[in-house]
Amino acid sequence: MKENERLHKIMEQKDKLNDLIQQYWDDYSGIGTWYFWFNMICVIIPLLILYKKIDRNRIFEICFFGYTVHVLWSNVDSVLSSMNYLIHPHTLSSFLPVGITLTAVLLPVAFMFVYQYCTNRGKYFYLYVILLSMIFAFIFAPISKAFNLLTFFNGMNYFYLFLIDVVIAIIAYWLTRFFANLQRKE
Repeated sequence: MKENERLHKIMEQKDKLNDLIQQYWDDYSGIGTWYFWFNMICVIIPLLILYKKIDRNRIFEICFFGYTVHVLWSNVDSVLSSMNYLIHPHTLSSFLPVGITLTAVLLPVAFMFVYQYCTNRGKYFYLYVILLSMIFAFIFAPISKAFNLLTFFNGMNYFYLFLIDVVIAIIAYWLTRFFANLQRKE
C-alpha cells in the first residue's frame, strides 16, 4: 500500500470514529444527561472560585503554573486516552479533548490554589502536592470511576494517576519558578 493510500485509509477510519463518538455523545453524554450538567458544573464552579480567590498581585505567575499543569495533563490525558489506558466515557463535548473538565479546569485550579497557598505562606509545596494528588487519585478518581466518569484499561490504576499528578505538579512548579526567577533578574 502506498503512502497516500494509507493516509487516505487513516482519514476514512478517523471519520468513522468521529461519527461513532458523536453518536455516543448524543445518546449518553449530551445536554439531556446528568453527565453533561455535572461536567459543566466542574468547569464553571472552579473557575468562579478561582476568579474570587486568586492572588491578584501574582496572577500571572499563578496562572502560568495552572496553565502549565493544564497543558501537561491535557497532553498526558490525550496520550493515555489514545492508547486506551484512561478513558472519560462522558465528556463535556464530543469534539473537545476527552478529559476537558478534569484536566483543563478542576486539576489545574486545585493545584493553583496549592501553589498560591504554599508560596504565599512559605509552606512545603511538595508535601501539599502529594496530599492533593492522593485526594485526586485515591478519593476523587474512585468516585469518578463509580459514576462511570472514568475507566481504566491495560493496567492503568489509581497509583499511576497519583504519580502522574505529582510529577506534573512538580514539573509545573519548577518551570514556574524558573521563569519567575528570570523575570526577577530583569
